[in-house]
Amino acid sequence: MRILILNFSAFFMCFLALNAQEYAVNNIPKEVKEGAYAVVRKDNVSVELLAVNKAKYSRQMAISVLNKSGLDYSVYRIFYDSGTKINKFTAVVYDENGKEIKKLKGKDLIDASVYDGFSLYIDDRIQFYDYTPVSYPFTIEFYEETISSSTISLPGWRPIEAYNIGIEQSNYNFINSSGIEIRKKENGFSGWPVSRAETNGTLSYSIKNVAPVEEEVLSPVLSELTPTVKLSPKQFQLEGVKGSFENWQQFGKWYYDNLLVDKKELSQKDKENVNELLKGVTDPVEKIRKLYQYMQSKTRYVNVSIGIGGWEPFPATYVSEKSYGDCKALSNYMVSLLNYAGIDGFHTIVYANHDRKQDMDEHFASLQGNHMIVNVPLKDETIWLECTSQQTAFNYLGRFTDDRFAVSVGPQGGKIVNTQKFSSEQSREKIMVKGELMADGNLKGNLNMTDLGLQYQDNYRIVFETEKEQKQILNKRYEYLPNFNLKKYDFQNDRDNAVFTTNIEFESTQYATKFDNSLLINVIPAGRSASSFKKDNQRKNAFEIRYGYTDEIEFELKIPAGYKLSEEFKDVIFMSEFGSYLLSVKTNADNSLKIYRKLLVKDGVFPKEKFNDFVEFRRKIASLDNSKILIEKI
Repeated sequence: MRILILNFSAFFMCFLALNAQEYAVNNIPKEVKEGAYAVVRKDNVSVELLAVNKAKYSRQMAISVLNKSGLDYSVYRIFYDSGTKINKFTAVVYDENGKEIKKLKGKDLIDASVYDGFSLYIDDRIQFYDYTPVSYPFTIEFYEETISSSTISLPGWRPIEAYNIGIEQSNYNFINSSGIEIRKKENGFSGWPVSRAETNGTLSYSIKNVAPVEEEVLSPVLSELTPTVKLSPKQFQLEGVKGSFENWQQFGKWYYDNLLVDKKELSQKDKENVNELLKGVTDPVEKIRKLYQYMQSKTRYVNVSIGIGGWEPFPATYVSEKSYGDCKALSNYMVSLLNYAGIDGFHTIVYANHDRKQDMDEHFASLQGNHMIVNVPLKDETIWLECTSQQTAFNYLGRFTDDRFAVSVGPQGGKIVNTQKFSSEQSREKIMVKGELMADGNLKGNLNMTDLGLQYQDNYRIVFETEKEQKQILNKRYEYLPNFNLKKYDFQNDRDNAVFTTNIEFESTQYATKFDNSLLINVIPAGRSASSFKKDNQRKNAFEIRYGYTDEIEFELKIPAGYKLSEEFKDVIFMSEFGSYLLSVKTNADNSLKIYRKLLVKDGVFPKEKFNDFVEFRRKIASLDNSKILIEKI
């Protein structure tokens, strides 16, 4: 009997040791761990479509957080609503040796509304565990099991969800028990060790031992570089509303007929206001401008996201009565105003993000997007309207939604459209300086700066700041001018044409450095370029110059009497596949100097082999912008 007990004890201790070894950080392959903030030890996803109105989802995920930079990846979130039932949600924490140190319990679980700080009411909710580690590394394992009655959007597979995360193993299984035909799209498999199998209604994918993808300077969107699988059933349900589609035209038709068509009736008061507003106006652009500014003047953005999955807008009459709405409600109100005036405007679904451009997948119709805007196609142009801001200029999309594929929805269905794009020439900043240089080296000047295109977005919001903050911003902008003294300033914000103008009067004492009887000055007094890019001979991926632009500077400089330019300045002309540069200095008839600089930077995606060339391009521009000239006494 004693021997049996000893043998059982040995077996039990061995079992515990094996269990602990599963998540021991030392067991992670070196190539998976090197350079990683965290490593996914296992990620097992199972999706089963049971019926047109029932889908089951489960996921077991364990992630080892190696350092503080990976802490955010230890937070696992479940989003749910009235159509989603959470059957199970658990979490266990292990130390670096794989030994269990804590089971997170109900008191550790946070259940909250998906509140964004400006929403009135949202019926979507979120559950997550809030765990504060004692030390690093540690491992946390989650298990989730949910059942949803909305099947329009089935969870797909994206094993590499973030930069700097290693993957030991990721497995995905989709089981179709419903008999409904499934559309799928696989993308980005080339060059990745993906295993795939499909038999008897079951679709499986797996990947193992993937080194972290390092986030490099000017990295493209990660999803464009890594494997993804998208699934969509041909028949589905969304919050009790059934439907079917196979392409964007059919999606738009279903969306319009079921969620939009009966939401566009205006109040009698709105109709009267529109009639009065447009009395005698014949130009269609002017009509749209007046209606847009009317909408802006009486509404504000407040998210009220209830009902059909956050996809159904509130009626135009609701917005008119309450004077608020979310992006869908305000866009719908705008379309309703346009339609009443006999102008075709269209609800437009888009992915909005200030930092990165994300396209709607033009080749795979499904429930996509996170924002709504309005497009108004005219004979010679398309007018774009962002309806959630009282400050946004007419016919202006900034970095939030510019230059990406979106889906325009109308009575005939949906279609892919490209949102407003600003070329390098259209995103322009022009600085004009008239200055007088004194013999003691001090500079007095007046500066006029005009911003258009995407550069408008960089500057116009200053008009909404306090006077104190405005002065701080301007002093920061010109801090490289020696002893900069801001004397006066004013702004003009042309919201009809998205043009922003800054005027300042300034002094810069000791702008010139004195050498005996000569003065050494910077050719460019404002708007100079700098470069912090570093060469990388080990770069792994292509790089993207997201926004092209043009910067122009004209500097009319009156020099002290009895002085002249020491020698003729030869024009600098620099051409590159990344852009172009021109710098010239001329002497006018009155002995003043006319300095002109123009920089054009092109947008685009470039191969990794070109990155060091781009770094050289930026460094050369910065060097040329720091050129100096000598003014000598006659």
